[in-house]
Amino acid sequence: MIRHSRLEKTAIAQWLENQEAAALKIEEERTTFLLSLTRDQAFSIYLKLHSAVVFEEADKPSFLLRAMRQALRNKSIHVSS
Repeated sequence: MIRHSRLEKTAIAQWLENQEAAALKIEEERTTFLLSLTRDQAFSIYLKLHSAVVFEEADKPSFLLRAMRQALRNKSIHVSS
């Protein structure tokens, strides 16, 4: 049997506060790490990340651009109706 319990406002607020604190800590650690890199280390990481990216064909719009265009077309259809 599954019991459904009511979410408490204070528990949700505490969870959200903890999530925000964790995000700040992660950002702080990321910044510290990046600042500790030498120029050669940073460039090496950049090259590895760059080589891992799959580029779409330059003559075709990206997935994001196609999705944005479709959303705008859909919006204009609904507005003009």
